[in-house]
Amino acid sequence: MVIALNTMTVSAEAFVPGVVRQKLITEQRVKDTRVRIDRLTLAPGATLKLELSAKSLAWLHMLEGEAAMTAHNYTDPMSDRHSAFLPPGINTTLSTVKGTSFLYAEVPDVGGVDPGFATEPGLYTILDWTRELVFVCKQDARKRVALVSWELCRSKAMRVAMVIHPVGIAAPNYHHEGAETFIYVLSGQGAAWVDQRSIAVRQHDLIHIPDRTRYYLQAAANSGMRFLTLQVPGEFKTVWADPKAASAWRSTNLDINGFRTAADERERRIITL
Repeated sequence: MVIALNTMTVSAEAFVPGVVRQKLITEQRVKDTRVRIDRLTLAPGATLKLELSAKSLAWLHMLEGEAAMTAHNYTDPMSDRHSAFLPPGINTTLSTVKGTSFLYAEVPDVGGVDPGFATEPGLYTILDWTRELVFVCKQDARKRVALVSWELCRSKAMRVAMVIHPVGIAAPNYHHEGAETFIYVLSGQGAAWVDQRSIAVRQHDLIHIPDRTRYYLQAAANSGMRFLTLQVPGEFKTVWADPKAASAWRSTNLDINGFRTAADERERRIITL
């Protein structure tokens, strides 16, 4: 069943001192999901330790404010431009001076979605999406930036991308086979068409789309839209309702600001455990 909610309407609960949590995707809300998604908010001066077990991994994307993330004696600045992939067994600390909030997705049993993780556990990776390579759709002006992929993080457990739809633009109708999909709207508004039913979407909305459910997103006639897509696992098949309308993507060799210096490993924090 498709789940759609606005995260700002979900009640917050105390998590640890100085931190509140909104439970967005849980087993109670989405039966048989393999992902837990929260929105975590740190008060000014707060610190949060993220300690993953040897069989779980996570990804987070900063939504508001600024923070510092520390792991293995490295400390990196974090803002709403940053995402982090956290492989099994890693311990990190997030601290903030003025307060911050972020989206946090955890796979509690990574072996259930990526049987090969024991030999390829993934790389601790922090990246700035505005410095990453942009791909543009050949049929229209949609853009996408990879945030989690095998090439970036050496993990097949999940795939994450930043997607940008210009005003009025819609994707073709399609579905995935082998993965559940989560969409989080960062800015703008539009509609999610799911099994031919229209769901109005706006900033802070989160949508869960089950495996093999047809859908596509369309930006409003007066608004572009920027959103995150998360698939678990990260390997799946995409099936288009009309194969002739399938999206094709080409690299721009630029970042989102138009610079010909798309990020390489020197501009990311990458740690092999």
